[in-house]
Amino acid sequence: MYCNDRLSGSLLVLFGALVLWRASTFPSLAGLEYGPGLFPSIAAIGLIVCGALIGFGSRGRRKAPSTSTMPPRQTGWRMAARPLALLIVILGYGLLLDPLGFHIASFMAVSATALIFGMRAGGAALLALPLVIGVHLLFYSLLRVPLPWGLLTPMAW
Repeated sequence: MYCNDRLSGSLLVLFGALVLWRASTFPSLAGLEYGPGLFPSIAAIGLIVCGALIGFGSRGRRKAPSTSTMPPRQTGWRMAARPLALLIVILGYGLLLDPLGFHIASFMAVSATALIFGMRAGGAALLALPLVIGVHLLFYSLLRVPLPWGLLTPMAW
């Protein structure tokens, strides 16, 4: 298993490096402090860091856990229903984005996805709230990408 982690982590680092290199070739736009390569560069750095953690993190230096200490794998209809549930979340997000707005639809989508993967409702909400606020700050405030406000239009700034 750890050999697979090293291989997939290394491939992720390589892919991130290629994306970072390609994003550096994007032309800059006159009058802007950032260009079209900013977001791909941020994503590429995230890929490189995650790949390094997967492939060369502390897991690679420890002994493999015995099967008695590993959590039981989910089987049956719950595991089979997960991809369908994720498709429903994606379709619902696409349909509800404009009427509800980015903030409410994204909060619901992140919470639902966390619930699908077994997180408790309180934890899902605690994950979704800062994530939605962070994405809002990144795209709306920093990158000036217009996001639909939907029901929160009276509160838009």
